[in-house]
Amino acid sequence: MLNAGAADTLRAEDASNTARAENSVESSESAVISGKVDVPFTFNNDGRVILTQGEIIVKIVNITADGTYVLSDIPVGNYNLTVSIPGWTEYSVKDITAGAGDDITIYHNTVIAGDVDHSGTIDIADVGEAILSIGGTLSDENIGADVDHDKTLGLSDISLVLADGNYGESGYTISFLNNGWSQTY
Repeated sequence: MLNAGAADTLRAEDASNTARAENSVESSESAVISGKVDVPFTFNNDGRVILTQGEIIVKIVNITADGTYVLSDIPVGNYNLTVSIPGWTEYSVKDITAGAGDDITIYHNTVIAGDVDHSGTIDIADVGEAILSIGGTLSDENIGADVDHDKTLGLSDISLVLADGNYGESGYTISFLNNGWSQTY
C-alpha cells in the first residue's frame, strides 16, 4: 500500500503518531498546529492543509516540498484539520482543542494514493478517470489523475490507483482527544 503515515495503533502515549501540546508559542493568546505528511515525492505546492472551525475556514496552508505544514497564530478554540492532496484520499483530524500558547503537532497524517475523483474511496470510477486522462494536458479539472505528481498523465498514475492496498481504500478521519485518538474510516 502506498500511503503517507502509518495506520497502525493510535494512542496518546506513542509519540510517533500522537498530537501533543507544548508551551513554546511567542504569543500566549494563540496556538500553533503543525505536522508532516510522508509521501514518496515532492509536493510542488499542490497539497493543502485546511483548518476549520465549524463550517468556517480559518486558515489554509500549502504543504511544503518535504511534506511539512505549519498553521501559526491560531486563536484559542476547537478546530478540525484536513490534509488534501489531489489524487489522494483526504485525512481529517476532528476536535483539536487549541489553548493559549499550545504548540500542537499532528504526528499521524495518512493519505492513500488513487482517489482521482476525490470521492473519498479508491474504486473503479478512479480507474476510469485515470484511463481517460492518459496523455492529456494537466489542468484543474483533471489534476487528481496525476496521482504520482510528476506533472504527466500516464500509466504510472493508473498503477498507483490499482496498487495492492490502495484500491478499495477510503480516507481517514480521527478525533483528537485529551486521552488518546479515535479513528474511523
